[in-house]
Amino acid sequence: MNFCKFDTPFGSGCVVWDRDLIYRVFLSSLDTSAEQKAKKSFPGAARNNNSFAEETAAKLTGLASGIPCEVSREFLDLGNTSQFKKIVLNTMHDIPRGQTISYGGLARKAGFPRAARAVGNVLSSNPLPLIIPCHRVVRADGSTGSYQGGTMMKNFLLKAEND
Repeated sequence: MNFCKFDTPFGSGCVVWDRDLIYRVFLSSLDTSAEQKAKKSFPGAARNNNSFAEETAAKLTGLASGIPCEVSREFLDLGNTSQFKKIVLNTMHDIPRGQTISYGGLARKAGFPRAARAVGNVLSSNPLPLIIPCHRVVRADGSTGSYQGGTMMKNFLLKAEND
């Protein structure tokens, strides 16, 4: 496994990759850097860049800055997740830029109309934030709710996507 750092307006991020597959994206939090999170979750990962890593890091920097970028699903590894999580994450991946959906709306769209809370749990542990745009999911009352990168980042992303 390898990791590569990228910049966001809210601190650094880190992408874990291997053989042109993206396994995980980490965002810094107030008390832990993205690199620390990556090293803890993937102890053998080495800091390494190649053209794939650099292109992915550039796209993640763009996404974190609100710039439209696409990371193809073919480069995403969701192999260690349950079928339910895969369906939810793939459905979330398809929510268009500039649109929001409620947890209940996403549950219905994914085919699990009574699973809004379970959908929320999947998104709270989204392994690929920014790429799988869970920041586009809001509460039923329209308030933003929480986000791995923090509520300031979520509000920034939502605003940037609507400008």
